[in-house]
Amino acid sequence: MERKYEPPMRGFTLIELVITILIISLFVAGIAMIMQQVVVDLAFSGDTVKALSLARLEMSKVNNLSYLDLTLAYETNYEGSAYDLNRTVDYVTDTSNKLKEVNVSVYSTGTTDILSSLTTYVADVTFGPGSGGSSPGGGGLEADSLSASGGIVKNKVLSKVTLTNTSTDSTITITGVTVTFTGASNIKLKKIRMNGTHRWTGTENSGSIITLTSSFTLAIDTTYSKTAKFTFSKNLSSVTITFHMSDGSSTAAYSW
Repeated sequence: MERKYEPPMRGFTLIELVITILIISLFVAGIAMIMQQVVVDLAFSGDTVKALSLARLEMSKVNNLSYLDLTLAYETNYEGSAYDLNRTVDYVTDTSNKLKEVNVSVYSTGTTDILSSLTTYVADVTFGPGSGGSSPGGGGLEADSLSASGGIVKNKVLSKVTLTNTSTDSTITITGVTVTFTGASNIKLKKIRMNGTHRWTGTENSGSIITLTSSFTLAIDTTYSKTAKFTFSKNLSSVTITFHMSDGSSTAAYSW
């Protein structure tokens, strides 16, 4: 009876096993390094977002201080957080001490690495009571009676801005605004809404003086809570707004 030939079984040599293990180890190590970097980037991104929120919170406080109240300040564990905050105030040169530059920087506690930094400017004028002024300012009576407070910048929108007519004997009317902003490249202002009504729609660059297509009249001694909303084409970093009134007066700048 003829026997059928069967080739001998061949296994892996020790060298082949070592090479295979080495290749797999290099692949796994590469994946581990990538994952580690992703985790580090996510942690840093989270820190940056938190620091930016704290810097904006401090800027909202600065916006409600009078010109003479601005002082140097350094706070640890700001607002109970794991971050330190430094606010510096310097006079702008060649302005006869009538303009101050306010810079807010946020750090991880115990470090000097800046996670977020915002800058605004404060002029030596007085205006509406809600903004720290006590005597007439801004060029007219209507501007003196307008107070802006609250407000939050998120993605493409500045919203929840509360507007108050502090006058006890007359209405005031907002007829326009000057909006200055920073954010993504080529960002544009698209919409303005107040008291549930679209007051302006279009496309404008930062610093443009905008006349509202529908003026907003505020009743005597009345607060319009979270009434104003400004929509932009791309994500925002900061917004500064000056309100123009029907009598030709203007408020000083409010910053978010």
